[in-house]
Amino acid sequence: MLTAEQLITDAGLRPTKARTAVLNTLLNSTTALSHTDILAALQGVEIDRVTVYRVLDWLLENTLIHKISSDDRAWKFQLNAPKRSYRPTDSGRTEHLGLLNNHGHAHLHCQQCGTVLCIHELAAHIPQSLFDTYRVSNIEISLKGLCPDCQTS
Repeated sequence: MLTAEQLITDAGLRPTKARTAVLNTLLNSTTALSHTDILAALQGVEIDRVTVYRVLDWLLENTLIHKISSDDRAWKFQLNAPKRSYRPTDSGRTEHLGLLNNHGHAHLHCQQCGTVLCIHELAAHIPQSLFDTYRVSNIEISLKGLCPDCQTS
């Protein structure tokens, strides 16, 4: 399994202590995390909340992570699957469906505890003709229900 530092380096980017710490937190999580969740996980690490915001923006900009809107209007963040990192081509278009920073899969939102999970097996299959006609900036597929833990409680 790749480390956060390797993921950053493999993308041709420069790892820093803050970038590595935030990305490691996301790498070790099985669910999407909010800014508050990330700060809590980094307790004991010398990093302030503004730096975490800046690192998250940098990770998004460099397509190492994606963000997911949640019902409480707070963004949650999750590591991109390696094959789902969309980089611009020489022509400025992205290599997949004309979308930059879009991960093209569904998310399952637990309506009770707020957990968000990526479902890579359910991906958007959109005809190229749509992208030839429309300038699409974002695609979101969201399933809402109860996670296994909330179903049993």
